[in-house]
Amino acid sequence: MSNPRRDFVKGCLSAGVFSGLSSLKESRAIGTLLDEETAQAINPEFDLNSYNFWSDFLASDAVPIVRASGQTRGAGLTADNELQPVFMHYGPEGFRNAAELDASKLIPEGDVKVSLNTSIIKIATQDLNTFEKLQNAQIRVDVAQKAPILPIIEAMAYTVVSGMVSLRSGSKRSTASSAKAPAKASSSPQSGSTKSPPLGDKSSVQSIGANDDPAWQKMQNIILPQGEGRWALNLEAQKKDSLFFKVFQNVIKEGGLFAPMIGLPGIAMSALQSFNVLYGALHAQPVPIIKSNPLRVFATQKSYEETGTPGSAQGILLQSGTYILVPANRAPATDELKNLTVIQGRVVPPKTSATELDAAAADTLKGITYVTFDVGVSPMTIFTGNVAKPA
Repeated sequence: MSNPRRDFVKGCLSAGVFSGLSSLKESRAIGTLLDEETAQAINPEFDLNSYNFWSDFLASDAVPIVRASGQTRGAGLTADNELQPVFMHYGPEGFRNAAELDASKLIPEGDVKVSLNTSIIKIATQDLNTFEKLQNAQIRVDVAQKAPILPIIEAMAYTVVSGMVSLRSGSKRSTASSAKAPAKASSSPQSGSTKSPPLGDKSSVQSIGANDDPAWQKMQNIILPQGEGRWALNLEAQKKDSLFFKVFQNVIKEGGLFAPMIGLPGIAMSALQSFNVLYGALHAQPVPIIKSNPLRVFATQKSYEETGTPGSAQGILLQSGTYILVPANRAPATDELKNLTVIQGRVVPPKTSATELDAAAADTLKGITYVTFDVGVSPMTIFTGNVAKPA
């Protein structure tokens, strides 16, 4: 008797879909076949909420959360947005909410090139405990263009998904490969070890970007025509190994905590939508830690001003520097940050030595999970006559 799940995965693998999802034709074909009924047939752990979230992922923009005297701007903190990331920017002026940066310091106009280096993830004790109790986790980064490079083609997106296995899986399974970073992150136990690191120690600080990994390298050359795009971060643990995770388990190696599973650099938006349907259909009982639809980003003064409501634009400003993304329900108060700095992606006290960075980061903002990104923004020329001017 035919097995829908086995036949579906075999079909995907034989078509090369998982290794070449940037193919518009293949992604659309798989996405259109995965209605809710079919998804339930192929995935015994089918999760309707995940399916609906990812199917509608690109349909609407998130509203930035800005805390001021305990209040939020644009939206109240509700069950729907309490896990949405608050985008903090660290630069010469210290920590600022990225929705409240000085627009006059943006590149004036034109097209821009963005480099987005995912630096580290610092996991709060309670979230680390969740990760250790459950089967695996995934972190997904999406950056999308607002306008296409040419009117005759679609806008594109840059998407990377990394996987993580349970720290307490120990001798039963291998852990994800450790990524390289300027400061060496602590690795989780090797597959032959049965001892887990204590909660809250420096094992909670992990590098997830890899300079030599092709998926992350593509995030260094993101083109945003007219200086506007969208950015989303999603981090979740899963109670069971999802079908998506099982398909990609062969790329997870021993060593550290996170490892890139799939990268979709420059994928057409319609193809990304089809991938999202597939991605949501193959989920299994996720426990979200950070969850959000894409948020508008403005990298030029002109793109910001053209919203028609400068000063209260529904998005964040994109400048070079370090971005710290924190779930809204745990966003730190201004007073908690005023005596801290960022060194190699870690929020730590000033003058922390390089050898103590991970330990200091684990002991700083203990109840807060965050992900840091080193962002570079520079003017570029896509075509003659459309030159971005330096700020």
